[in-house]
Amino acid sequence: MAGGGTDAPGAAARELAVRLEALRTASGRSYGALARRAEIGAATLHRYCTGRTVPQEFAPVERIARLCGCGREEAAELYRLWVLADADRRAAGRSGGAAAGTGGSSTAQSPPRTEARERADGPPPGNDPAPSPGRSGEQAPGAAEPVPVREPVGGAAGTGPVTAAPAADARGPAGHRRRGGPTDTGPRHKALRLRTALLVLFCAVGAALALAIGLRPSEGGTPAPGAPDRAAAGVGSDPAGSAGPPPLAWSVDADLWESGCGHTYLLDRAPDGVPPPPVQADAGAWARRLGAVDGGSTRVGVTVQGTGPATVVLEAVQVRVVERREPRGLRAYRMSSGCGGALTPRLFDVDLDRPRPLARPLPGNDSGRVLPAADLPYTVSRAEPETLLFEGRSVGCDCDWYLEVRWSSDGRSGSVRIDDGGRPFRTSAPVGGAAYAYDYALGSWRPASVTDS
Repeated sequence: MAGGGTDAPGAAARELAVRLEALRTASGRSYGALARRAEIGAATLHRYCTGRTVPQEFAPVERIARLCGCGREEAAELYRLWVLADADRRAAGRSGGAAAGTGGSSTAQSPPRTEARERADGPPPGNDPAPSPGRSGEQAPGAAEPVPVREPVGGAAGTGPVTAAPAADARGPAGHRRRGGPTDTGPRHKALRLRTALLVLFCAVGAALALAIGLRPSEGGTPAPGAPDRAAAGVGSDPAGSAGPPPLAWSVDADLWESGCGHTYLLDRAPDGVPPPPVQADAGAWARRLGAVDGGSTRVGVTVQGTGPATVVLEAVQVRVVERREPRGLRAYRMSSGCGGALTPRLFDVDLDRPRPLARPLPGNDSGRVLPAADLPYTVSRAEPETLLFEGRSVGCDCDWYLEVRWSSDGRSGSVRIDDGGRPFRTSAPVGGAAYAYDYALGSWRPASVTDS
């Protein structure tokens, strides 16, 4: 796709916006959620995705691509589009300034476009942000505003920021004003020099005080003032998390159905003693009252949130099977005789029949559009929770299991157990028993084939 359809002015910016919006939509995140994780404003992200603004740096584009699960080739294409769009933006600015000052011609756009082509054909940046155009301190041709030029503080070549005026007199070879020029001794220049010297002095004193306080030795086993209390805070790697309370909270919903309507419960009851299927919101109470067991699969939604000021990294999830039993051959009651959904959420798939089950991230699908898999690690905080979906499946065992989430935060690490209110989740294969589906026209349970869902 390199070079196709992006030669016309503005075409690269439009294509870049279309691709960013497609990535955001595929990630399933709102403008606000994605903007927080990309460390930009929601309004700024909206302008990027609608083509109203071209990012001045490639860094925000790179962060958005990484958060949305963008591959290497797609990231390279985004870099190419950004280079061309940025060149168009700067060329438009230059031609606009020239037109305002001298009525310049549009041929001034050709050199930056050629340079942009060479940059676009080169390799995209890695982990380092792309150079920020317009921040080198050079003044664009035709611009009338003065450009601040910062010189070394306390050196022999000048002190403090000096304003380079458009006039050509009293300039050195590099375009900086020489010492002893007409404005070097003016009140404004002296004020700037004094302000810069005071700022440097305050920074030096503050750094020295901070270093002295942080390194002052403690006495009697008491931490130095300003240093964290590592024992009280549970600092250090502790797999069981016993060195202190974990810096995160979580909630569990273990009564989720596929598409909100598809689920199977196993019961040791005849159809006459089983009430009609509940709605998903009442499924938990319905199943507990009847002693029902999840048949074939258990969907678990886990919402994790930080409890302190520091962010928490969810590093990995382990699946622990407590006990395996032979399925009892209970009757299977299907909550729906068929419910399809256009949305298949992305989730972590857990095959409980494996000797060592793993939580494998699977992509979702929204009406033919692929939703990228949500793989760990994840970062959560007090203001940015995350909800993860797990599905434990079995076709051959009656399994008790739970999840163990490893976390790290602010020098600490540990793990937490995710279960069903202190009890393990239970998933049993629906084998050996009759299957039933509810007939709403007749108001009773009727035999159903094994393939009904």
